[in-house]
Amino acid sequence: MNRPRVAYLSSDPGIPPDSSKGASVHFRELAAAFARIGVDLDVFLAREGDVSGFLPHQARTVPTPRGAGVEGEVLQIAHASALLAALRASGPHVAVYERLSLFGLAGTVYARSLGIPHLVEVNAPLWREAAAFRGLVLHDSARGICLDVVRSADRVLAVSHALADELADAGVRRDRLEVLGNGADLSRFRRATAAPKPACLRGRPTLLFLGSLKPWHGLPFLLEGFRALRATRDCGLWIVGDGPGRDLALAAARQHPQDIVVHGAVPHEEVPGILKAADVVVAPYTADSPLYFSPLKIVEAVAAGRPVLASRVPCVVETLGGGDLPGLFRTDDVRDFVAAAQRTMTDGVLAPDALVAQLDWEQKAARIAGWMGVECASGSLLEAAHV
Repeated sequence: MNRPRVAYLSSDPGIPPDSSKGASVHFRELAAAFARIGVDLDVFLAREGDVSGFLPHQARTVPTPRGAGVEGEVLQIAHASALLAALRASGPHVAVYERLSLFGLAGTVYARSLGIPHLVEVNAPLWREAAAFRGLVLHDSARGICLDVVRSADRVLAVSHALADELADAGVRRDRLEVLGNGADLSRFRRATAAPKPACLRGRPTLLFLGSLKPWHGLPFLLEGFRALRATRDCGLWIVGDGPGRDLALAAARQHPQDIVVHGAVPHEEVPGILKAADVVVAPYTADSPLYFSPLKIVEAVAAGRPVLASRVPCVVETLGGGDLPGLFRTDDVRDFVAAAQRTMTDGVLAPDALVAQLDWEQKAARIAGWMGVECASGSLLEAAHV
């Protein structure tokens, strides 16, 4: 007899099934956690790509037609009908778990038509983020659709308390809001073998920056802070990632070829080993970094058992359980960065075990299953979800 299945949906054409970008990793890793606890998914994505990473779940892509400007946004709205048809053809399902997407209406319509639980995961105020960083013509329509989706959902899972507060202010009922930050497959990070360091960095403390080189990730400040730190002790900087700051990183590596190594983006499968090789993982977010996100690089550094050197910004402090670890420093303060780096390299203080356990994707998947009223291999999860 077939077990009940949950429809797991992303209507975002910017999230490929097989990418190493944070959103794709998050979507795949949560699906894998559902598999480990015995919850079967039908996975639907709006971007073409290899879906084999979702096995043993069923997975398919229903690609959104692409267009520029307002044409592309209208195509996203119209694409809801294709996703809705795919959902209906593969059903019935016992619940819908959806990652909020601009113009994404299919999950709401499908869940309401069947009268099944509809949970929506919100990772950003998408309408503001798109307008600020990618361009958004139909801003009011995008915001209105997103808010209609979250206001009508049975439960809304915000990635941070700041985002939950914003959603509550926009009309989402507080009793339907939960905060569920990013996670990691703890078992995979714990058993990972350290990757080899670049040859010139071996035998000395190494700071690792791993992630996209976006403006708010603080690369210019990191390079300035590292030069000041390097003047006080022998150490290296290993930058793994790609993005708008790549040219700046490469220029710094050319100026300091024995101290700074730049490695492009890597498949997510390599991330645990690279983190294990680092002496300290650095995340120098700027003062104007978004307040609402849950930094995957912090989560995975903690999961890998690495000391963290990071800006004392709200999203970092929340991810670290509100604690004041010795590796936190004031944003854009080089002197404080150097002092925090010295403490971290000397003491190597790690996050508490209780905090690490809370980051496990399986624990988060169990809570979600409970909110959906779905049983997993270990039995009912309603008590775990506190519903």
